[in-house]
Amino acid sequence: MEESIHLLLDVEQEIYLEPASKGARLLNYIIDILVFYALTFVFGIIWGIYMMANNSTIIQEPANGELRGGATFQLTLLLAPFLLLLAYYTLMEAFTKGRTIGKFITGTQAVSMDGSNITFRQAFIRSISRFVPFEAFSAIGYTPWHDRWADTVVIKKKK
Repeated sequence: MEESIHLLLDVEQEIYLEPASKGARLLNYIIDILVFYALTFVFGIIWGIYMMANNSTIIQEPANGELRGGATFQLTLLLAPFLLLLAYYTLMEAFTKGRTIGKFITGTQAVSMDGSNITFRQAFIRSISRFVPFEAFSAIGYTPWHDRWADTVVIKKKK
């Protein structure tokens, strides 16, 4: 009988998720952007080494007027930062239960609205939402769009 009372108390307790402060979220953003820049720099070095190893050139060859490697190089320069940012946020949050490097440092975590770990789908929605113009400004005074659209919240991590 006493055991059933404790079970009922556990069920009746409301889940309270303490939201992360706006300062912590801003710090998350700054740290994650710095990590992204570092990843982009490393990717650029690796891509440059790859291009040199394959004797690729990005200049026009006068013999036939055809660009050799130029289109590939330009497309890579255009798409790589977007793909790296998408991969960074999605993979980090999906495989570390809602945390990025910034969130590890500030002690915060992205979770579903019910307090459970976020899914890969939610991590992807959060990541792709960041490409919406002016999305970063949605955090001023309100819940950021990437949280609203993915049904997530960033909380202080329980110790």
